[in-house]
Amino acid sequence: MNKGTGQEKTHGSGMAVATMLVMLGLVFSKCSGFLRDIFVADRFDTLYRDSFTLAFTIPDLVYNLLIGGSIQSAITPSLSAAISKGEEKKGWRAVNIFISVFAVLMLIVCIIGVLFSSTIYSLYNAGGENNPETVRLASMASKWLFPQIFFMMLAALCIGILNAYKRFASTAFGPTVYNFFVLASILVFAGSSEHKLMFTTAGIMGAAVIYFLFQFIIGRDVLSNFRFIFAPKDAEFRKLLKRAIPILISASVVQINMVILNYFAGSFPDDGHIFALRQASTVWQLPYGIFAVAIGNVMLPSLAALYIGNKYEDASSLLSSRLKSALFLTIPSAGFMIIMNTDVIKAVFQWSSRYSDEDARRAGIFLIGYSVAIITHTVVFIMNQAFYAIGKTKIPLIAGCIGLVSNPLMCVIFIAAGMGPISLTIAYSVTSILQMLTLCIVYSKDRRIAPRNMHSFILKSAVCLALMCAVLAGADKYIIPARGGKMMQLLILASKGVICVLIYFASSLALKMPEATEAVAGFKRKLLKR
Repeated sequence: MNKGTGQEKTHGSGMAVATMLVMLGLVFSKCSGFLRDIFVADRFDTLYRDSFTLAFTIPDLVYNLLIGGSIQSAITPSLSAAISKGEEKKGWRAVNIFISVFAVLMLIVCIIGVLFSSTIYSLYNAGGENNPETVRLASMASKWLFPQIFFMMLAALCIGILNAYKRFASTAFGPTVYNFFVLASILVFAGSSEHKLMFTTAGIMGAAVIYFLFQFIIGRDVLSNFRFIFAPKDAEFRKLLKRAIPILISASVVQINMVILNYFAGSFPDDGHIFALRQASTVWQLPYGIFAVAIGNVMLPSLAALYIGNKYEDASSLLSSRLKSALFLTIPSAGFMIIMNTDVIKAVFQWSSRYSDEDARRAGIFLIGYSVAIITHTVVFIMNQAFYAIGKTKIPLIAGCIGLVSNPLMCVIFIAAGMGPISLTIAYSVTSILQMLTLCIVYSKDRRIAPRNMHSFILKSAVCLALMCAVLAGADKYIIPARGGKMMQLLILASKGVICVLIYFASSLALKMPEATEAVAGFKRKLLKR
């Protein structure tokens, strides 16, 4: 009994350390991603900003359609389960075939993308919603971005394999390396001319090559098991492919919906909406990408191993604790961004006079609509990981298809209602709510593995959020309005953030939420040890 308890504590401690490592890596990655948008805003004028942003749309969509979602969600649990059952060699054969087949497929697609980029982007703008010059420049820049996705795929496959071995320290900082060289490309090459735009995207392709080499070298002891095996008729490969295809499609829904939002953004009369939409997307994905993604990715191999071992009660407890932990961190983030939307955008992106208050206001409006998605998408991501862990990959696909229909429909309805640009991000959030409800309802039908005590958690979190937002709104309006130079603005925004953290955490302690009380207890234990 005591031995088992000790093993549980060790496992929990190891998962906590792994989660913190992944979070730290994501913080560096997201911060460097912010710098990328800051440098783009500073180095390009409005036309070239939109062209640069639009150039990534189709290559990113192709990447997500063919490989993006399958890495963490198909390869990781499959290889992790094979390792836990002592069938590592068998698991590796299926993974080797998977990588070989998709590498050949991706190489062919990249060549097609380079040769026919002008035609592809012309078809994308068939309705004429975007500026024709923006589309032309984007299609030219994409000739360097299609090859990039081949190396991004190889890097992502390395990360998926290493995560199956729970080598999270080896994968945490790879994206930061990529972003560093992307920033270097923008700093050295970017400018408002066609040839400077081409040089910039060529540099970004080089960054992807370095990213893959870094990830391969750091994990070469494990990755040396790879062998090129092109055997698409292999039974184990087909089994893995059958599991991966729904994941590939459902994971691509996010990117397809971003393409849809960019399409509608181009229909508004003023330039700059495409870039503003990207900025708002970058900001809302900071808390979501750090907390939800880190917690979900670390949870995935452990949850898969528990389900394979028929430890359903442990699987339910793990999912419940991970879901609550992620929401405990993202809920106050959403409230802060709703109230402080423009100030947050200014703090992140306004570092020179080239980025105007109007640019910040435009992105701030989009951020208000996105803020709800910080919460709902946290649930969607964690629940998707849970479905992938138990091998039921078709459910996230169904939820994704609902989102694929809902997103453009809501955009049309809200725009027709005269809601303006915010229609796009509100439509995205409504779509996310529908996906969340679908996943939660279906997963909870199996009571053995369903998350527990969520209603009480949600009610208490809502009380804490309401109190935090009321205090923040009062402080923003009557006590410490944003004014002064850049450093003063950052200091004021940070002080408001501290107020939010204190109010939310104190409220959760008063309501005896385990997420807060256990954090305090853990801090006390560390002090006593010292």
